[in-house]
Amino acid sequence: MKRFLILLKLEYNGLFIPLCAIIAAMALLQGLLFGRSLQDFGNHISLATIINASRINIVFAIAFVSLLAFVALRFIMNYTPSKSIYALLTLPIKRKHVYWAKLVAALLAGVVLLAAQMLLILVFNTITSGQEASVLGEYEIVRRNADLYLTLLDSSFLRMLFPPDIYSLLFTVFGLFGSISVMLYVTVAAKAGKKASAFVSAGVWITALFLIFPLPENTLFFGNLGLTLMVAYLFATCKQGIKLFEKGEVTG
Repeated sequence: MKRFLILLKLEYNGLFIPLCAIIAAMALLQGLLFGRSLQDFGNHISLATIINASRINIVFAIAFVSLLAFVALRFIMNYTPSKSIYALLTLPIKRKHVYWAKLVAALLAGVVLLAAQMLLILVFNTITSGQEASVLGEYEIVRRNADLYLTLLDSSFLRMLFPPDIYSLLFTVFGLFGSISVMLYVTVAAKAGKKASAFVSAGVWITALFLIFPLPENTLFFGNLGLTLMVAYLFATCKQGIKLFEKGEVTG
């Protein structure tokens, strides 16, 4: 376990600087967009309306995709120019632990990115709730004094960040962090020469996200089915990625 934790720290440190850069850029862009929307709408619009109008969800999506790109890039850079992957594979641990260390480090980076976004939302809420009550309509005064939970329900993006129930939380966890897991597998498969498998896996996952995510709000049956399929697919890709690693098919 100690050796694995050391390896995990090594992998996370490799993602830390790019992660900080992504978060800093995301905070700057979202702050500018939010401030502009707040200025345009004035003080009588709800937080959810301002967030939807400012399109900060697009900035988060770009930041998340950037993180996925860095996860893939770090794995590729293990093979060039120092071939550090071979040093990792000669460590006194099982090869699958190298894969797990990369996956867990990437997932931790995803947690940090998501936490940063949630913190920004809370900051934006503090800014809007701090407006002078004299300029607000009666309806908005009630909304601002109500629980933040009610405001979060007004935006699909906010409901994704702050799931209102366990069921929605599962979709958020498996949707966001599952994408990181699939990205790592796609990179490993591509490096193993299985480019068709990598392309199909990425296409299947992206299609599943677009088809499944709206369903929990519409029908419970298809939502449960979709969630089950997501979990099964993630298990299968992780197992296959570890198998490629253990068989030595991932070469430079």
